Amino acid sequence: MPPVPSSVHQGRVGSLILRWYEGSGPAGRMPRRRAAARTRGSGDPPGAARMGGPRRARNEHRMPAPHRRTIAGVVAAAASVALLAACTAGTGDSAGTAPATSTPASGGSATTDDAVQSLLDTAAAAQFDARALGSLVAEIRVDGDVVAQTALGEAVRGEPITLDGRFRNGAVAITYVSTVMLRLAEEGIIDLDHPIEEWVPDLLESDQVTPRMLANMTAGYPDHVKNQDFVDAVVADPFLVFTNDDLLEYSLATPRRFAPGENWDYSHSDYVVLGQVLEAASGKSLEELIAQYVLDPLELDGTVADQTPAIPAPVVHAFTAERGVWEDSTYWNPSWTLPEGAVETSTIGDVASSFDAIVGRGELLGADSYEALIDPALVGFGEPLDGCPACHTMTEEWSYGLGTMLVGDWVKQTPLFGGYASSVLTLPESHAEDGRAITIAVAVTYTQGSYDDWSVSLKNYADELALSLGAELAPGTPPPSGR
Repeated sequence: MPPVPSSVHQGRVGSLILRWYEGSGPAGRMPRRRAAARTRGSGDPPGAARMGGPRRARNEHRMPAPHRRTIAGVVAAAASVALLAACTAGTGDSAGTAPATSTPASGGSATTDDAVQSLLDTAAAAQFDARALGSLVAEIRVDGDVVAQTALGEAVRGEPITLDGRFRNGAVAITYVSTVMLRLAEEGIIDLDHPIEEWVPDLLESDQVTPRMLANMTAGYPDHVKNQDFVDAVVADPFLVFTNDDLLEYSLATPRRFAPGENWDYSHSDYVVLGQVLEAASGKSLEELIAQYVLDPLELDGTVADQTPAIPAPVVHAFTAERGVWEDSTYWNPSWTLPEGAVETSTIGDVASSFDAIVGRGELLGADSYEALIDPALVGFGEPLDGCPACHTMTEEWSYGLGTMLVGDWVKQTPLFGGYASSVLTLPESHAEDGRAITIAVAVTYTQGSYDDWSVSLKNYADELALSLGAELAPGTPPPSGR
């Protein structure tokens, strides 16, 4: 294992690592600054990154704190009817072009793509101010078409953020990995319910664990992020590089809390093992598999895998005080977060278009595989367990599919890592009242004023906005907001 440092910021461990996967201050608030779409952002290399949050744009003024409106209040005031009732096709372009304006549908409804754009503009601006964000980008898609986009704030000091800005997409790639697994199953390369011993014979309990257990996180391999030696090492040096073997060594050195298939626990380590299984079964690297089955078919040109901290330009810079000091965390090494080949950077358009296609409309999978991806089969399964903070009983409001978080009728991922927070929230067409999929993608960064206390678990402000928008866009099937 990597050496364990002697001095770490123990009090901030929870927010730095243990809440990366799940988004659970008045000073220094900055005004919003709308960015022009397609304007190039900053691509400063490591070492050249400028420190600090976004500066205030000239001639812009903040609303006095006592009069700031909450996101919920603004959204409620912005729309009193279902805004998607008359949305027609948008551009369908994920690269950052402005959405097309539609005309009212027959029957006299005045709710159009313009109304959705207005809702997003109003809600995003309110969230940006209320949460003192450094940047915010968002995109809404309906039935595959872009209907609204926005970009607020700065990618780095002095550079407005743009819709093609690159950030870390984190757990979004978990859904890509499970999609690869399902495609390999369709081709007869793996059996979801066959013990993984065939592919990783030396792994502990591989004769009792299946690919399905790994994908739905019931395999029971302890999450390496809960190993205190691992936590100490990352908090002391967030630039450390980890291999799959390093991560599994930490996992296997952590006490197992339940036998395979006996409970549920969010485990990055399950996906590290699943990545190794897919590679062994196919003879290809996980990076190649994700490109073959996900990135290339969906033309996700802005999504790149890299085990180093590199981010292609235009870079969206992240800042955080999770280690007790305000610092640029853009180039913290994310190699511990997912298996090699699935650690990625992306754009808001790629995140939205991929979830719309995979989750919203089942484009990449056969009918049975698509159903399995978003099947709430685990509802009623699992139970709280001492020593396992994430162990709980699955409910209709929150359960887990195959690499997908299931929240009511919606499906989502909520990456949270080193100053980056994002959310992608999709209502599949099969769950929508009008049969049209809705996808909302939001990504944000912070200023020092975003939280009063950086030492506690940090709430995902991107997810907060996405859930509020989902409730307005689909009032008949709103996403639960309790988790």
